[in-house]
Amino acid sequence: MEYNVAGSSRLHIRIFAVVVAALSFALSMFLYCKGNDKSRMLMYFPSYDGDGIFCEPRYLVKSHDGQQAVTAFVDELLLGPMTNRYGRVFPRGTKAEYCFTGTEGDDGVVLYVGLSREALFAGDLLTVREEVDLLKLNIVKNFTYLNKIDVAIDGISVYE
Repeated sequence: MEYNVAGSSRLHIRIFAVVVAALSFALSMFLYCKGNDKSRMLMYFPSYDGDGIFCEPRYLVKSHDGQQAVTAFVDELLLGPMTNRYGRVFPRGTKAEYCFTGTEGDDGVVLYVGLSREALFAGDLLTVREEVDLLKLNIVKNFTYLNKIDVAIDGISVYE
């Protein structure tokens, strides 16, 4: 009986390669699932290049609490776009004074957003009405479970 040493070592090398590949795949899946703590959001901004609203994707930290996610989204939106080709939704310095969800009768889930006084001054590209509408569009597109959005500027509810 002859023993084929070359064939046996090739078999061991193939088995070793398959085991290494399987372990690498398992490790990469684990690290991907563990490290994937960002969610993709779309933010809409007016453009300096022409009329229209344009979309910019952003990756925000995932939050299991819906209210925290909306608050983080509104704060990020008020910071403005990443590119210099888009304009801000509200003028520079506008801050969210409050942002929380609640229920209102048959209306379902309502988001209450309070903006600072700086939001009263129209920006370069939009009127105040258009800015509020764009804020609502941004929120509705990313948080579809909300039934109503109540926006207040300097403590006074606007454009119901």
